[in-house]
Amino acid sequence: MSSEIRPKLELPVETIRDRLNRDPEFKLAARFWYCDIRFFVGDDPYFMRIENGRVDNFTHGTQGFDPYTINIGGPEEVWIKMMERKPKPFYHDWFAASIQHGFTFGGDLETAYAYYYALRRINVVMREAVAEARGL
Repeated sequence: MSSEIRPKLELPVETIRDRLNRDPEFKLAARFWYCDIRFFVGDDPYFMRIENGRVDNFTHGTQGFDPYTINIGGPEEVWIKMMERKPKPFYHDWFAASIQHGFTFGGDLETAYAYYYALRRINVVMREAVAEARGL
């Protein structure tokens, strides 16, 4: 039996931020949106600040008092399956993964649902950037 060691999943925050800010679908879906999002990959926190539909900041790690209104994340194994170029059903979307795979999608759900298409674009752009960074 082969035990393959996979490198830890790390989100390429600068690439994701830059791609979202150039992405016409995200810009349209996120206009007028002000939000702080906490993503967690296993135990690793990431914080994204969106100001007027633009990703102002996306960082890996915490200062200990980072605000957030939407909380998205879960086990690294789930993230790895979600970040595949063509994820299987229920790994393709934050909400679907929260229903089926122990993923968290919470916080201010009224805001999350109002801007859900923007959140889905974050997922798509994140998946592309991660796949590229991992050489997939």
